[in-house]
Amino acid sequence: MQIIVSLMVDIPANADINEIEQRVQEAGRQAMREATQQAVRAAEEQRKTCPHCGSEASRSEGTDQRIILTKFGRVVLPLRRQRCQGCQRRFRPADECLKSLQGGNVTAALREACSEAGASFPYVTAAQVVNDLCGAQISPEHVRRLTNRTGSQEAVRQAAEAKAIVEPTAAQVRKQREAQVRQGARKKQEPPALLLVGLDGGWIKSREQKRGMEGKVGVIVSEMEAVGKRGRRRMTSRRYVATFEPASVLGRLSYAATCQLQAEEAPTQVVVGDGADWIKTEADGHFPQAVKILDWSHLWRKIHAAIRAVRPGQSKPAREWRKGQYETLSPLLWQGQVDAALAHLHALRPRANQESIDQLEEAITYVDNQRDWIGNYQQWQEAGYPVGSGLVERGVAVVINPRMKRRGMRWKRANATAVVALRVRLLNAAWEKASAKRRVAA
Repeated sequence: MQIIVSLMVDIPANADINEIEQRVQEAGRQAMREATQQAVRAAEEQRKTCPHCGSEASRSEGTDQRIILTKFGRVVLPLRRQRCQGCQRRFRPADECLKSLQGGNVTAALREACSEAGASFPYVTAAQVVNDLCGAQISPEHVRRLTNRTGSQEAVRQAAEAKAIVEPTAAQVRKQREAQVRQGARKKQEPPALLLVGLDGGWIKSREQKRGMEGKVGVIVSEMEAVGKRGRRRMTSRRYVATFEPASVLGRLSYAATCQLQAEEAPTQVVVGDGADWIKTEADGHFPQAVKILDWSHLWRKIHAAIRAVRPGQSKPAREWRKGQYETLSPLLWQGQVDAALAHLHALRPRANQESIDQLEEAITYVDNQRDWIGNYQQWQEAGYPVGSGLVERGVAVVINPRMKRRGMRWKRANATAVVALRVRLLNAAWEKASAKRRVAA
């Protein structure tokens, strides 16, 4: 099937490049709409057989007008109605061509564009962006529905993919990969030397819970390279995972991402978190052999707040006393001497008044509960392990905050899960493209 569309562009002689671009773009969109109409008409000509009985004898009964929303604008299609002379049933020859719309009027390309825009911008802005860039006329509410529908499908796909990876045992996974290597479908790769996993949560306002709801984010890194002369390192292979579902879902997504990076057998594995119970549970369940590191910033903020509560004020004696406490406790905790640090904190109880005792007790309880995640930070740092959760806090800032923590926004859990599923897909795809370019350049 071939169609021919002529393109005529009326451009003033004194037009500058910007006006030329605008006129050519509009003419091109009009030509694409005409081409779509002609292609559907040509498809109707080739489908004259009755889909019910197979008879080729039919008579025309007029047309039905249908509007299709495409990336280049609205396309009005006058669809022919036919009545079969054999079985006397009505049919439209173009229905087979339009079957993929599933009764809707939005093409797959426009649906994907709206979903990507809706995952990146508020829906009003997303509709305007799609219109400005593509010429498609679509309402913010339509963008919202498309984003939620596509995102929900993506979230289900990600969960199913993770379940398929997590449920088999490690031995089964290795056996499957060895079979693929033997068949030539996959090249055997050595696991990376170091696997870094960061887990954290970010809160947003909810339409269903007064206190809001927590989105859980994981960052899985299998390769890093040194950058500059100050010991900084850049991630060269990583994946984001995120959900607003229970923590067990994020645990499966994190392990599945680890397997996709072929890093589940890395000899050295490190998990960094702020000590939340759900982080500990998922780390123990999916990364039992990993070194567990409590984020140093979270730990030190607790100690700092407790010391300041015991001896508040800006007087010189108070400041010098607090400085002495910091200088004592910091090296103890930095070197993983939890018992000595706890003994020092217990010794401060007589100095605490009724107002400050609660914060001191909170710090003592926190350190005691997190002792299995507190170690020698100096050795960890020298070994190249991250001792702060900046890795995953940046992930929360990229995945959740820009899209979902804007003024006036309140979310339902299902819609929030749909949006972050789309966001991690977009972010991971962009990262993979950048990594591929770096490998080619190297």
